[in-house]
Amino acid sequence: MIKIVSLFCYQALSRVFHVMIRCLAVISQLLSFEFPRVDSASSRDSDFSPKKKNPREKESKRILRIVSFTMDSSFMEDDEGAQLLEDAQKLFDNGDHIKALEIIEDLILVHGEDITAWRLHIREGKMFDDLAKKTEDPDVKFAYFLASAECFSEDGTLSPICASSLFLLGQMLGSVLYYKKSLKKAKQGLSVNSLPSKSDSVAQLSLQAQRELDKKNKALLSLINDAESEIASSKTLVGSTVKNTKPKVVESKKSQDPREDAFKGLRSYWVGLDVKIKRDFMKVSIAKLTSFVEGVGHYKEEREVLEKVLTSAKEDREWKFWICRTLCSRKFSSAEECKNHLEQQHAADFKPSSEKDIVKRIGKDWVRKIIVGSWEPVDAVAATEMIKNQLADVKAFASKAKNGWSKEWPLAVDEERSKLLKEIKLLLVSFCDLKILSCSIRDWMMCFPAKHLGKLEVSEQSLVDSRLVETPHSICFLESQELTQILEFLNHIKCKRNDGTDLVCRAVDSVLGRTRVKEKIDFDPQFSFLLLDKRLLKINDDQFDDDEGTINVFDPSVHYAKTPVHGDDIISWLTDYNSVDKTFPRPIREHNLDIWLAVLKAVKFTCRTLGNKYAKKLQVVDYDAALTDVENMCVRENERRRNLPEDQWSRYASLLCDVCEERVPENSLTTKLFVCAVRDVFEGALHPTLDFLDLEDCLNFIREHKSLSDDKVLQAIDLLKSVVTQKVLLMDTKILLIDNSRMSLLNNLTRLSAFDNRTYILQLLKPFLLNEIVNMESKAKSDAAEADLLNELEKEKLQSKEKPQSKEKPQSKKRRDRSKKKPSTSISSSLDKTVEHKPSVNLKPESTSSSLRTIEEGSMEPEDALASETGQLKISSKTEIQVEATKDDPDMRNMPGEDSLSEHLESVAGEATTRYNSAFDMTLKALLNIKVLKEDLLNQPFQDHQEEQVPIALQNLFTAVVSEAIQDEGVYSCLLRDLLTSQEEVISMSSDAANVVVAILDFWRCWKNPERESLVTRLFTSAENKRMSCIKCRRITNYPQQSCYGIVTAADTIRELKCALGNRNFVDILKVIRLRYKMVCDAEGCGKTNSVQHISSRCPPIFTIVLEWENSATENEISETTKAFDWEIDISRLYEEGLAPNTKYRLVSMVGYSEGDEEHICLAYEENRWVNLRRECIAGEDVGDWKNVVRFCGERKVRPEILLYEAA
Repeated sequence: MIKIVSLFCYQALSRVFHVMIRCLAVISQLLSFEFPRVDSASSRDSDFSPKKKNPREKESKRILRIVSFTMDSSFMEDDEGAQLLEDAQKLFDNGDHIKALEIIEDLILVHGEDITAWRLHIREGKMFDDLAKKTEDPDVKFAYFLASAECFSEDGTLSPICASSLFLLGQMLGSVLYYKKSLKKAKQGLSVNSLPSKSDSVAQLSLQAQRELDKKNKALLSLINDAESEIASSKTLVGSTVKNTKPKVVESKKSQDPREDAFKGLRSYWVGLDVKIKRDFMKVSIAKLTSFVEGVGHYKEEREVLEKVLTSAKEDREWKFWICRTLCSRKFSSAEECKNHLEQQHAADFKPSSEKDIVKRIGKDWVRKIIVGSWEPVDAVAATEMIKNQLADVKAFASKAKNGWSKEWPLAVDEERSKLLKEIKLLLVSFCDLKILSCSIRDWMMCFPAKHLGKLEVSEQSLVDSRLVETPHSICFLESQELTQILEFLNHIKCKRNDGTDLVCRAVDSVLGRTRVKEKIDFDPQFSFLLLDKRLLKINDDQFDDDEGTINVFDPSVHYAKTPVHGDDIISWLTDYNSVDKTFPRPIREHNLDIWLAVLKAVKFTCRTLGNKYAKKLQVVDYDAALTDVENMCVRENERRRNLPEDQWSRYASLLCDVCEERVPENSLTTKLFVCAVRDVFEGALHPTLDFLDLEDCLNFIREHKSLSDDKVLQAIDLLKSVVTQKVLLMDTKILLIDNSRMSLLNNLTRLSAFDNRTYILQLLKPFLLNEIVNMESKAKSDAAEADLLNELEKEKLQSKEKPQSKEKPQSKKRRDRSKKKPSTSISSSLDKTVEHKPSVNLKPESTSSSLRTIEEGSMEPEDALASETGQLKISSKTEIQVEATKDDPDMRNMPGEDSLSEHLESVAGEATTRYNSAFDMTLKALLNIKVLKEDLLNQPFQDHQEEQVPIALQNLFTAVVSEAIQDEGVYSCLLRDLLTSQEEVISMSSDAANVVVAILDFWRCWKNPERESLVTRLFTSAENKRMSCIKCRRITNYPQQSCYGIVTAADTIRELKCALGNRNFVDILKVIRLRYKMVCDAEGCGKTNSVQHISSRCPPIFTIVLEWENSATENEISETTKAFDWEIDISRLYEEGLAPNTKYRLVSMVGYSEGDEEHICLAYEENRWVNLRRECIAGEDVGDWKNVVRFCGERKVRPEILLYEAA
């Protein structure tokens, strides 16, 4: 027995001694870790650069060495573990922080549960702290500091260091959130007090440590004062205290790459190559690439890696995969799998132990109901009568209500309620967008209609039958008082959390942006060739979209057959090594390991915060349960009083006091909460007491107030219940905000976990291809020199045999000099240079067919002028005159080459006589934005016959479209002026959109060839027949076919019909307008006016709708008109016959007139969003989705005039 007691005492003393040593180590770290001070406001804006070494650093290292000899930890007793820790520090000191972090993280994963694992956390935290001080990128700096704080948060004894790190984060962000966390940790750090003395030597050491503890506590107290000062000052500031943490843009002086001169000749050589050679260059022989790798001295490592990468690509058909950077090194084929692994295995998620405690967001169904609702006040009294007396009808229309909103409920004219409801909707919609609207808040709001209608004697079952419990529409039944209560609560919800998540995400973007692979690399069917991205042949890779790394298999001869070849950007791509990982072959785990670990720590830090918030919420919920217990006791006492005379009643306060007296001896958590709740009720507290007070003091206070009146007790209970309920709801929102940060960080961690094998391929591929093209150029130069030498020899031979001919010699010399010139054209003006270096406009015979002919279309007969409201957008009769006028014009001939286009643009650029026409400019942009038009121009053959008579302005335009040179602002500006000059007489500076679109399309009608109809006929011209069936004489009249470019209608009529017809589609409104078109029966003696049927005989890929505005329109009129439009319409509904059902067209461009600017604008649908194209250039400003377009047109008073729909 004595042995057992002795053993127990020894183990206890050992633990105490270990705790003492651990505290000493922490203190030593504290001495070397500087506490930030707030001496002035300018300290917030410091760059947090590394400071001078602490004079106590040498002493703290000595104490650490003492500690290392006396530690009893499991991994430190292991020689290998101790050596690994020492190696990690040496690697870090020598600059290899990646390997050092890898070792530390592996030790944590294996020994994370050891009693001295804190040593690993403090070492890793110090490493991240040092990395943060060294980096220049402010976003990466913050990510490292946050990772450091998480490392120090892993152990309670590291609270003092953690407090300092958190204070530093607060300084960087100006965030009260981190100041509060720092304050809490600093107060915890004060609990690291004096150490026990168990021997003389230990006592002596303890006395020394006590002096250091005093200094540490002094520093912590100072930090506490600073944090409290920052928190207090933030409450007095007007506006947000969040600092602008955007990285400073440092404009570096651009110096010319010294290699650029060496590559000039290479660029010229590439431009002069045959198109077929360029396309063949994109096929890279794997055998040759492997041979090249062996030849440059990387035979073993690089060839093995190359073979593994190619084998993996062949098997997986993916370049990209995801890999966990921890010791487990799990590999995944999708981002979702990787994310799930991080959540389940590496603490990247937090869930409370009970499923019912998890805070949940409202579902998509409720989000949709909130967003689409009209939120107009309902006449609750009249609606109640409907529910009571017409329940069957209510059930019927409620079941048919779209998204829970029915127009059958009687509305109330109440401006105050209407305003309150609109404000509530705006807040709820914003919460939905931010994903912070919880189910608990929804349920809390839905309790108000239930109570309100209950007061009006509507049963719960009736509420269920009328489906009011399923829709936010029931909130519209409430009165102003209840709506105000809801609005006041919603206004207290915080929508943002200044935790620096955006900085960490930006840090990830900057890291990934440097090595992101954007070019596709595919294979041939035999996997013997790598096929480079064909976009490299025509545009710079900076304009590439992100590629997911999927591998496709193509036949090279087909894959590159129709690819346009322009410019020399591929040379820039080959010589750009900034995006290539230069360490090869580097273990995959080491890629971005530093920032990957930092983001993982940030995720864990957020999960820790999430756990703390859940714990605090559960504490409030338990308090609420205790308060409910107090309320139930009062209710039971009230029920007991019914059977007793009043003189035998017990006061609620006296009863509650007696219960407290009975429960206090238990001293359980439930008892403490109950006593605190009773004390708060007696005190009339405005907020719950969650910090447990001394029970005896609480009891004394309760005894003193046991005579409190019942009314005051009940009032205090109701007030506290309301406060606690709202407190829980606000905590739910904060939990969702924190979870948003967690998910955002986790998504970025998953992005960092991705690895693209193309980073290996490109490091070998670019040097190989550059070597190939250099060899090709050298051979070409050699062949040219040899040919020149032979020519000179032949010339000398001829001169020796024949007499010189004075007239032929210069000609021969000129011819010889011309043969030595480069194939590319030298152009002097800046505009021409732009055209030359951008994708070329020189369409060669091998890449396209022969040029276009101008042939008159027999089917395109001249029509009358534009019809009115229900009319057609008809074809001008001036086209034939224009075409005839070109016959004698020497400028209107064959398709120009690159030189002629450049020279022509240069001459146009100098003309200042042509006035700008915004209607023409924007209508042209709208037409050129149509995808099918671009495709048709690419596929339509360009012929090269001398008899062609296409205006040169039109030739230049379409050539620039095909070559994509039109994307250059200078090119487009010149083309626009040229076109305006060519059509100045036709347009006459017209601001009428209908006239302009007809003029443009008429001008384009000459673009055709003998094999096909003209471009305008194919793409824009619709043909229809009209049929009238007289309802009086039964005569059927078929009218001749008519061709037109589209339909013209009145904007006012569309708006009026939209208001009258409600939710009818745009195409149905157009149908109603067409039905108004009537004709008189010309049968003898009839004269009856009848409706006309429209039968489509030809529906082009592009359908044009022109809107006519009679007068200036208000903002509301423009908005209401624009709202009537639909992004997708079914054209078949406009015709009685001729088209298959569901012939869908989608809006792709819109031209409008801005009354404020007195100019036209063009809104184009590009890459899933609408953009506003600027004057005289192709670029534009982002507008957003269709709702934003409606708002844009209304706010800027832009009247839509031309709608261009494209076949879906």
